[in-house]
Amino acid sequence: MGQDTVLIGAFAFFAIGGAIWLILTRLQASSLPERVKRLLTYGLLGLVVVTAIYVIHWHSQNYKANFTGKSEVLQTTNTRIA
Repeated sequence: MGQDTVLIGAFAFFAIGGAIWLILTRLQASSLPERVKRLLTYGLLGLVVVTAIYVIHWHSQNYKANFTGKSEVLQTTNTRIA
């Protein structure tokens, strides 16, 4: 389970996305001025994008740290070239 960064990252992304969706639903029903609603909506949707980028970056770094250089194909190729 510790190496399953896709599952953990997807869970975190959907949890944050769900929380933002609930906030947006309540925000649209509020009595705030339209400009404030729009700016908060853009900010929260930007947070979804930043979260997705962070999760993908985290998974990429974890994958590189755990699996780069350990592949039998890569080791064989390096041996043949050297």
